[in-house]
Amino acid sequence: MKYKIFFTVLMAAIVTFTSPISSVWAADSISAYMGFSREVNEALAKQIQDKLGIEVKNITLSWGEIWARLKTESPRFNADMVLSFGASEAINGAKKGYYELYQSPGWDGIDDAFKSKDGSYHALGTFSFLLLGNTKKLAEMGYEMPKSYKDLLDPKWKGQIVIPSPRTSGTAYMINYSFLQLYGEKDGWDYLTKLNENVAFYTKSGNAPTDLVGRGEYLLGLGADENVLKRINDGYPLVWSVPEEGIGYEGNYCTILKGTEKLDLCKKVMDYLGSEEISHFLGSMGYIPPRAGSVSALYGEVQPKFIKLDHAWAVKNKKAIVMQWKSRFLMKETAKAREVGDEKEKKAAAQE
Repeated sequence: MKYKIFFTVLMAAIVTFTSPISSVWAADSISAYMGFSREVNEALAKQIQDKLGIEVKNITLSWGEIWARLKTESPRFNADMVLSFGASEAINGAKKGYYELYQSPGWDGIDDAFKSKDGSYHALGTFSFLLLGNTKKLAEMGYEMPKSYKDLLDPKWKGQIVIPSPRTSGTAYMINYSFLQLYGEKDGWDYLTKLNENVAFYTKSGNAPTDLVGRGEYLLGLGADENVLKRINDGYPLVWSVPEEGIGYEGNYCTILKGTEKLDLCKKVMDYLGSEEISHFLGSMGYIPPRAGSVSALYGEVQPKFIKLDHAWAVKNKKAIVMQWKSRFLMKETAKAREVGDEKEKKAAAQE
């Protein structure tokens, strides 16, 4: 009898310690720095695990925080992939040799604009910034949503606009270089200076204005479009619009970090990210997905009006633009934005 009991326990132990889902032997897992919103990161990680059986241990960071980590950690990165950061980070990282070159067959049939020629990075579609308003608070004040960016300069909005800081947020940097290219550099800085008069403060995150405006703490905001649909579906009295001048746009770039010991798993993930299934998933979240035929649940079948942008110029001039912004508008950063922004600058200076 005791041998039977011993055999049963032994078999249970073998099953436990050889099971592919065991936390002890979780070989099919990767770690990733993820720059989407926390909700999107978690949903995307679940989607990958459900489809591929690969656990994505996601570390949610802003684009700026991801870039700071890559510069600090190179050449021994503490993650296997990056899932979502901006053109500046993707292009500069490729120049520094941070990424594995992988021309994924899963991305065949997707426009070349969504992938680098050498396979160093791929774009999970585009995201933009939007003008956001709180319908309840606007109605109480008897105000309508502004139709133009110039309308945001009206003194009635003083202290009622929230915008992210470009020292910590990729969305914020996109907002700033969009205005500099929309109006020209001189007039663009003049516009941002006048707009600053009505800004309550600058947040660390590009998604923070969505929540602050949605909760009714402020009337208006400029922020990322990625959480807007979810907040509306959650019941927030939130309204969004594309001003008559259009909106800026950026890519959500993904890469495999050089030196990963899980290259084969990363390649499987990258292949899947180019699939029609993932494009539909991204579209359901409100993004404009990379694969033709997938529709954004936020914008619908007709793309919004975009500001004509030179992203190469924005990448080349990022440091100068952010420093110029800092010299003008730092006093209105939130304490958290200032803490993170200062830490980023210290790390960048140490790298130079």
